[in-house]
Amino acid sequence: MRSFAAAAAAAALLLFATASRAEDTAAPVVVHTPIKSTAAGAKFVEVFAKVTDESKFFPQVFFRYGPGDYKKPLDMKKVQGQPNVFGAAIPVSGSVVEYYVEAYDEYGNGPGRSADPEHPWRVDTTGGVARVEPPPAKEPIAPPLHKPAPAPVAQASGGRTWTWIAGGAGLGLLTGGLLAGVAVRTADDAYKARLNDQGNNPASLQLQYDANRSLGTKATILTIAGGVLLATSVALYFFEVPSASDGKRSRDDEGGGLRGAVVPLDGGGALALHGSF
Repeated sequence: MRSFAAAAAAAALLLFATASRAEDTAAPVVVHTPIKSTAAGAKFVEVFAKVTDESKFFPQVFFRYGPGDYKKPLDMKKVQGQPNVFGAAIPVSGSVVEYYVEAYDEYGNGPGRSADPEHPWRVDTTGGVARVEPPPAKEPIAPPLHKPAPAPVAQASGGRTWTWIAGGAGLGLLTGGLLAGVAVRTADDAYKARLNDQGNNPASLQLQYDANRSLGTKATILTIAGGVLLATSVALYFFEVPSASDGKRSRDDEGGGLRGAVVPLDGGGALALHGSF
């Protein structure tokens, strides 16, 4: 009776194993981050991979030192405290290590791999300094057959330097004179308003009157000087000649042209013109 029970149990286990084998037909899944280089003086290349499968599996690292035959593979051991992580240490020899990770399960499903024998991962063991390829040489560029003409140089606006100076100064003086005139009218209105006040101090009224008169004189001088300079600018526009295109000096350089000066006077101004034609 006991022999029959033992035989039945063995048959059940065999049936269960066969069913499990029929269900697991996938290769182990290998997840690995490739190693590019090691630190200077390293003795080992430490390889880690996460391997998963429904059945028991056997991960290994295949390695070699450059092109040629692979050495005896290293069995990868489970890393404590890290689920499904396995590791192995490849001894360093020379300046390069090539490797790939491979795993089969107990039913022969596989291999699951990271890289492969024809295209392994390559590790620089000289110290981790990546070799920089020099850039390709550029083909020389042939010089142009004809030298391009130089860009034209911007010339001064008509060569009328004094025209613009006189015009700008005149416009500024005329504007100042007009503004001063407005201020004079405002001051005069204030002075007239004070005259109707019997309590005003005659001395302060005289001071205000003198200040208004002085401001009026300045406004007149500025206005006249501005107008004269503007008129001078208009005259200079017709008489001041720019430099000739053939390289000769301008009329101003030769002593020609028209020049003017404004002299402010008390209550007015004078304009002096000088030139040769």
